[in-house]
Amino acid sequence: MIYFWKIYARVLGLLGTQKSLAWRLSIANIALACALFFEPILFGKIIDELSKIANQTEDRIWESISPLLLLWIGFGLFTIVSSTLIALYSDRLAHSRRHAVMNDYVMHVLHLPMSQLSRTHSGKLMKVMTQGTDALWSLWLSFFREQLAAFVSLVVLMPLAFFINWQLASILMVLCVFFVLLTHSILRKTQKLQQQIENHHTEMATQASDTLSNIALVQSFTRIDAEAKSLSQISQRVLQAQFPILNWWAVVTVMTRCATSISIFCIILLGVWLYSHSLVSVGEIVTFLAFAGLVITRLDQSVSFINRLATEAPRLKDFFDVLDTTPEVKDKPDAIDPGRLVGLVEFKNVSFSYNANISAVNNLSFCLHPGQTLALVGTSGAGKSTALSLLYRAFDRKSGLITIDGHDIEHIKLKALRQNIGVVFQEPFLFNRSIAENLRIGSPDASDEALHEAASCAQALDFIMSQPDGFDTIIGEHGRTLSGGERQRLSLARVFLKNAPILILDEATSALDTPTETSLLKALEAVTQTRTTLVIAHRLSTIRNADVILVMENGKAVESGNFEELMAQSGVFAGMMQQQYGMPNKLNGSTFDRIDNEQLHQ
Repeated sequence: MIYFWKIYARVLGLLGTQKSLAWRLSIANIALACALFFEPILFGKIIDELSKIANQTEDRIWESISPLLLLWIGFGLFTIVSSTLIALYSDRLAHSRRHAVMNDYVMHVLHLPMSQLSRTHSGKLMKVMTQGTDALWSLWLSFFREQLAAFVSLVVLMPLAFFINWQLASILMVLCVFFVLLTHSILRKTQKLQQQIENHHTEMATQASDTLSNIALVQSFTRIDAEAKSLSQISQRVLQAQFPILNWWAVVTVMTRCATSISIFCIILLGVWLYSHSLVSVGEIVTFLAFAGLVITRLDQSVSFINRLATEAPRLKDFFDVLDTTPEVKDKPDAIDPGRLVGLVEFKNVSFSYNANISAVNNLSFCLHPGQTLALVGTSGAGKSTALSLLYRAFDRKSGLITIDGHDIEHIKLKALRQNIGVVFQEPFLFNRSIAENLRIGSPDASDEALHEAASCAQALDFIMSQPDGFDTIIGEHGRTLSGGERQRLSLARVFLKNAPILILDEATSALDTPTETSLLKALEAVTQTRTTLVIAHRLSTIRNADVILVMENGKAVESGNFEELMAQSGVFAGMMQQQYGMPNKLNGSTFDRIDNEQLHQ
């Protein structure tokens, strides 16, 4: 039970800026709960008063009970108005906080580095967000509409009942204790099963997300039946864990109904016996029967709430686990915003590893001045992308030093650092939005003229204008309505529009045909003259004019120099050129130019 109360306390703690409204609703609930007690008391008083004046005239009877009836009407009107206002403002509170917490969740997840997000499926993150915020909304609403009044009623009602008649109140106390013990026992039996159900739901969400995001793959490999069968198997596991829980709560329902019926029967029996000994009045018996109805209603509400809390607890735990995740990459307390940087990039003995056994980057050093271009080449897994991702702090180095304009990048605010770096990823990342919105991601205030200029520079303007709505064309999820080359050109245009002093190109032209790539390389040459550029390329023709080429193997730079110097060494780089272009050992610059031109015109 302590675990559930901790979860519930956390739920209420997320009311945040709405705490003042929450306190007002709490006070209103307490007042409403107290008002509800007076109705059975007044009802009992009216019964007793009628018993005393049974043989009086009609005028005398009305004279005696009119004040009690008016008081009862007053409490009734107060109850109606209070209930309406509580319901109205509880709804507003729950809905507004749901959206606020959802925004906080999204902001928190977006600030987590890729090193942490890569461990969690995006389908799970979406499922945790929607189910977690739905659970919060439901619990906030039920707390202010029902649960607070129910708890207050039970706390206030029992002492009041004992004050009126301790013998009859004892029956109500036994009923409350029975409810508490029964609920506690069921919670202990079902807690682990409920967590299993939630784990299966998470598995189903990730599986469904995987399947739906790879429909082309599923269809082309005729995996439709297999994927449907896999989801069906997960559903069966959910049901196998769910049915025992449903059985236990069905037992609770039956036993509580029996207990309440027995309690009312006992109150009547004991009330008759007490009345026969002149220890209680008829009005008091009626009052306690009404009290029993109130207690039973509140206990039913409490059990329903605890059942709901037990169901939602695993979802809330997953939600809070994400919110409590501390970003591994974050601003240091003394981080600064240096404004626009010039672009002097230096790596000094930088090392990084994803785990203790594998070194992804090992003792890497280089210095790159503004306007220079550095190219990293090597086989897949050599550490090229990882090395450059350290520059914009997708990960933090394990040792060494990375500086820009003499500033340690870990002492530059993340937002400021990334505003100074434009990245074209190997896989073009695009939103299901218009082309213009995708281009303006890094420059939301860019003019239409700047948009056209960046698109033209990236050789993208012609295909954009051929779209049905031009720059306003919606390009689908991940840009699926475009070809691979078109998506890549949009990624380049987006970076050109950002106009950052440092440019990172990770296989930025791999999906382009040779003529388009050649035109784009000429445009890139003009763009990179005023920027510090770091390039990763498997197609070695794209790095012919790089100022420095680093050849990477197993996270280390094994060769360094410009194109001519590396070719003259007849080392690893020359071997890669030989393998890629099928030429003899001594492949000099003029020979390469001839080969490159021949391939261009093929």
